[in-house]
Amino acid sequence: MEVTGVPPGPPRLELPPGAELPWVGGAEVHVTCHAPPARPPARLRLALGGQPLADVSTRVLETSHPKLGSSEATVRLTPQPDAHGQELVCAAANEAGAAPAVAKITLEVLFPPSPPSIEGLESPQVRAGETLRLVCVSRGGNPPPSLHWDKAGVPLAGSWVTEGPPRVTRSRLTLTVTPGDDGVTLRCHAQSPAGPAGGSASVTLSVTYPPAEVTISGTPSVAENATLTLSCTSAPSNPPVRLRWWLGGQELVPSDTAHIPAEGRGVVTQSNVTLRGRGRDHGRPLECEAESAGGPGPRSASAVLSVSHPPRQLWLDAPPPNATLRVGTRLRLRCHARGGHPAPRLTWSKDGRPLKEGTQVSGGSVTSRELLVTVTPGDNGATYSCQASGGGPSPASTRLRVLFPPVSVTISSSPRDVRPGHALQLTCLAGPAHPGPALRWLRQGHPVPGQPLPPVPAPFGGVTVGSRLRLLVALEDQGQRVTCEATSPSLGVAVSAAHTLSVRHPPQVSGGSVVAREGGGAELPLGVVAHPPPESCEWSRHGHALRTGPRLRLLPGWALAIANVTRGDGGAYGVGCRNSEGSGHAVLSLIVHYPPAIVRVPDPVVVTEGDRAELECEVTGNPLPVGSVTWGRLVGEGREGVPGGLLPEGSSPVWRLRVPGARRDLGGPYECHVDTGVPPPARAIVRLIVRYGPELEVEPGAGPGAGPVRVAVPAGAESAQLRCRAQGVPGVDIQWEQHGRPLQDSRFQQHQWHEGPWTSSILTVANISQDRARLRAQFLNWDQSRPQQRYQYLNWDQSGEQELNWTLGTFVCVAQNQLGTVRRHLQLQLADPPDPPRELRVSGVAPTALGVAWTPGFHGGAPQSFLVSVSGPGAPPLALLVSGPALTLRGLRPETPYDVTVRARNERGESAPARIRAVTSALPRDSPAPAPGEEPPAPPAAFAAPPALAGALGALGGLLLGGGAALWGALGRRRRDPGVRGDPGVRGDPGVREDPGVRAKGGAANDYSLELSSLSSGAPPGGPSPPWDPPLGEPHPYDDVTEWGEYEEVSAPPFTLQGALV
Repeated sequence: MEVTGVPPGPPRLELPPGAELPWVGGAEVHVTCHAPPARPPARLRLALGGQPLADVSTRVLETSHPKLGSSEATVRLTPQPDAHGQELVCAAANEAGAAPAVAKITLEVLFPPSPPSIEGLESPQVRAGETLRLVCVSRGGNPPPSLHWDKAGVPLAGSWVTEGPPRVTRSRLTLTVTPGDDGVTLRCHAQSPAGPAGGSASVTLSVTYPPAEVTISGTPSVAENATLTLSCTSAPSNPPVRLRWWLGGQELVPSDTAHIPAEGRGVVTQSNVTLRGRGRDHGRPLECEAESAGGPGPRSASAVLSVSHPPRQLWLDAPPPNATLRVGTRLRLRCHARGGHPAPRLTWSKDGRPLKEGTQVSGGSVTSRELLVTVTPGDNGATYSCQASGGGPSPASTRLRVLFPPVSVTISSSPRDVRPGHALQLTCLAGPAHPGPALRWLRQGHPVPGQPLPPVPAPFGGVTVGSRLRLLVALEDQGQRVTCEATSPSLGVAVSAAHTLSVRHPPQVSGGSVVAREGGGAELPLGVVAHPPPESCEWSRHGHALRTGPRLRLLPGWALAIANVTRGDGGAYGVGCRNSEGSGHAVLSLIVHYPPAIVRVPDPVVVTEGDRAELECEVTGNPLPVGSVTWGRLVGEGREGVPGGLLPEGSSPVWRLRVPGARRDLGGPYECHVDTGVPPPARAIVRLIVRYGPELEVEPGAGPGAGPVRVAVPAGAESAQLRCRAQGVPGVDIQWEQHGRPLQDSRFQQHQWHEGPWTSSILTVANISQDRARLRAQFLNWDQSRPQQRYQYLNWDQSGEQELNWTLGTFVCVAQNQLGTVRRHLQLQLADPPDPPRELRVSGVAPTALGVAWTPGFHGGAPQSFLVSVSGPGAPPLALLVSGPALTLRGLRPETPYDVTVRARNERGESAPARIRAVTSALPRDSPAPAPGEEPPAPPAAFAAPPALAGALGALGGLLLGGGAALWGALGRRRRDPGVRGDPGVRGDPGVREDPGVRAKGGAANDYSLELSSLSSGAPPGGPSPPWDPPLGEPHPYDDVTEWGEYEEVSAPPFTLQGALV
């Protein structure tokens, strides 16, 4: 049967290895769609998100069935973020099928989000205590990013939420700002697996904050009239606070205030206040208030005094019953409660009506409330009561009886207007009063009779009385005062009222002088008395009427106002006023003040030290009162008074400051200050320049007659510096010389600078190693070429070195200005540690003694000595400090090796050691030998025992370092040859003298001593030559050297090499 048509089965989408979903956005992927065998072969169609894909390559593959064929399509995709979630569809169809078979996959594309941003913060300027609600926003990304906050690099706990579409990731941060957040950076990081870091956003906070607290130090307790100092301190704040003191609502002036930077950030403010104890201040609150721009409202600390205990008794301090009081009397009603804790609250009432007045105080066991009553007529018959809160005694009360003068006195007139020759009736009423007053009339201070009126009852239990007076008015009565006086005899009080007679008359004009400041305004007041009032007033100047305008205007009451006053406005002004009764005139004067000005100041004033000088200041201004011109000296940022010896003098317009004898300490700026009371004051600066010749700065050892100042080169340094400093006016110039000529060699560098009148200079001398090598060569050549005398090392006189001086040269510092020249010599001297001794050798050997000698190395530029130590059996536990190049060691054991170490020493240190091993010779054949197996007798214990002796030697060693060979000869010098006749102090060695403080014990064969002389070929008179002298009787090079060194106790160095010179 022939196959006519076979529809395709469902196709299959294949992804290459490593391209499994999800895909990374932007990375190319190859996708293949396979269709199963069909007839005809299936047509394949690829679409993404419903849109056909282009660039699709297809092919037909053969199958095992000859009539069927399979199809394959391949497409290259570069997924973008918008492809996420879309379907990739492969459809297979041919003519044999009704509907195409499809295969599809939903794409998952990974892509990073957009960089995050921080929202919710308008400004990085925030206040402490403010709550920040920040949102970190990142848009897009698959998968959504994770958002992380950190503060100053420290991660913060938080979460994030993703919403959408469109996909937005948010992380919220709520932060209450603290002072510690000042300068802190908040950062939000976005992390995504779809790519590199998703970016970050940050904000740096600037925090203003008030102090966390304000504290008052000290005890708020003080005796009356005593003083008390309290201190108020604020915690750190930004910016600094202002501390204010309050006592009972009244601000106090602090004695001092300081701002102290706190550790980290912020400023601590401290204020002190000193109070004087006053009785009325008892119980008042003392408050220290900190005003800060760093937070809402001020912070404060306060101290109060409170005493309280339960009340037990209640009583009043009040007038006795039936006592009468004068009106106006300041009555103190005191209510006292004994005991009370807390203190009871005392309240006053008047006729049953509570009163809020009164001040409650506590003292000891008594609580009091005082009511101050200024007695009025209404207090007549009133009852005042006091009651304590919280139970206790019943209320205490008192009733007042008040005597009071008339509450008011009034005068009425009839008729109201009067002319000369007319009659005038005045009526006086006085009341209420208790008791009724007596009335009398006074005219110009003189009594006039009146007509009494019957008394009338009045409030407060008083009466009102009256009286009438008839007058015939004349022109001269204008302005006269008629007084009605009401007298209460029982009170001794008179209450009066006055009536001024008003008679129609022409204007009476009055004026005076007015002072105004230049540039300001002036008002010429006008006093006009007229009845009726004036109809018009006119101003004039220099005989011409003044017209009003922008600068001139009339004020109510006919006063003249002048704006922008100038100096030309000063002078006399006339004014005339008119009414229906006539006219009047007056003259006023305007005085214009203007600020001072300095018109001439010679500057600078130059004077030679010791001469006279004058500082001048010419001034103009109005006024120029005495004392308005002052002189002062400017120091730093401030101004001081005139130094002693300077004389201010002069008068307007020229003031002077006279300098009788100029001194250098008087030089500097001076201020001429003019303050006439009219601001602004004027000031000018005059410089006084005092000239003097150059002077070198004083240095130790550089006084008159002293030699050059010695300057040591640092050990091993390649350069050295010489310093010179001088002062003078005009400025000093410093130059360096050598051998009378300026320095020109490039190895010399000069650096000069100025500080006020001082000039400093540094001379740097380079290539010191060249000079060091030159001096070393000079020393070695001198040491080897100079003939050596027989006694050349006696006491080791180093006068040859003193002649060479071992300096690098003498340099001259030359300081000069226009007034003179001064010089100072500075000697640059080498001072290195010495070189090691050379040619260390054994100069003599004996059974119990060794002689060593060496050639001194270069001493480094300073006198040197030598430190000799020996180690071996029976060796002395001391090191010797000698000044010569040879030493004899005695008291050693025969045929015994010893290690000898020699170091050179000067003031800069010690050299490396030179070492040699030497062996003592055998005993002579006629000397008794020790028995077999028997050790030779031990050396005397002169240096090892007893311990007290060792301590004494150490102390004497210090003395010998300063005292020289004489002390050492007294301590340890001995004759050099055992057996010679002499001092019998040492057994077996009659030729050795024994020091009383050091006594050797033991046989003659093992006796030893420390000779501080060289090996000598001579012997005392009558004694034989020592057995270890050089053969053939040749003169020894170190003969006759005695008592020439010092010693000190040091540890012997370890032996490092045998039989050779190290």
